[in-house]
Amino acid sequence: MFTTPEIVKSLRLSQGYSVTELASKMGCSRQTIYNWEDGVSEPKLSQFLHLCVIVGLNPNNLLPKIPSKMSKTQITDKEFQDDNQQSSTDFTK
Repeated sequence: MFTTPEIVKSLRLSQGYSVTELASKMGCSRQTIYNWEDGVSEPKLSQFLHLCVIVGLNPNNLLPKIPSKMSKTQITDKEFQDDNQQSSTDFTK
């Protein structure tokens, strides 16, 4: 699993951008980029999405893959809702 600093630096380097160039494209300071890459701070979601647009990356590609089928130990939404409704009814009695 990659950390945010590794992802930010990797995305920047994949496009051959210097810190100064990326900061200019992002509309932020060089120090902000350094802070992200050093793990001092993290980009806001809007900044991270802007970074993805700049480097031409679909941000969904960075998300873990979700299994297509639920495991047998998980309950369905309907079962969860039914249980919560029953609990609410019991509580009000």
